[in-house]
Amino acid sequence: MAQTTPPVLFKKVKHCLAKPLSLLFNQLLSVAAFPVQWKQAIITPVFKKGTTGDVSNYRPISLTCVACKIMERVIAQRIYSHLTSNNLLSHAQHGFVKQRSTCTNLLEFVNDWTILVQNKKAVTIAYIDFFTCF
Repeated sequence: MAQTTPPVLFKKVKHCLAKPLSLLFNQLLSVAAFPVQWKQAIITPVFKKGTTGDVSNYRPISLTCVACKIMERVIAQRIYSHLTSNNLLSHAQHGFVKQRSTCTNLLEFVNDWTILVQNKKAVTIAYIDFFTCF
């Protein structure tokens, strides 16, 4: 079963835990080890919308170890920092980029399409919905 240390505890003692956690994370990365407990999760159904009796109206949430989430966030921030500081991200990239989203992506493309149509250029648009029913 996943470790159930409350996130609020980590938040309240973050200044005391920062150094020990960094040592632990570095050690784990240096030996390519990952604690078994960090690979486990408690799956909880969270209601989305519709009728509560319909199972398809729930989405699964994985409750994982807080220390593992902290390590994941540190690694993700380091990777993102490396990619941005070395200009390795395309300007067309919107997903998983700060201050960009599917909404900003759509706004940019609607603007591009509008300019093309105003200039009497041909525009072909294809939408793909990857949603699958189970």
